[in-house]
Amino acid sequence: MAGAVPSLRVKVLFFGRLRELTGLAEDDGELPQGATLAQVFERYAERYPKLAGFRNSMVVSRNQEFAAWDTRVAAGDEIAFLPPVSGG
Repeated sequence: MAGAVPSLRVKVLFFGRLRELTGLAEDDGELPQGATLAQVFERYAERYPKLAGFRNSMVVSRNQEFAAWDTRVAAGDEIAFLPPVSGG
């Protein structure tokens, strides 16, 4: 398979309003090797355009630790998208 890009599988979790928008609590994603958390989010934002509006106010975690959007993912990672939290 000349030119094939190696891929990796990750588990993606959605919480709160993000779960409502996607209709998914979790999903298994297949990504190209070297993908970042931002690229994972972009992939879902293409499928669920309303997610894009939350990008600047939400946080992302990788393996249950908050992470920067430019963090690269690895096979088997658990990625969670968390909406802003409000309350009093």
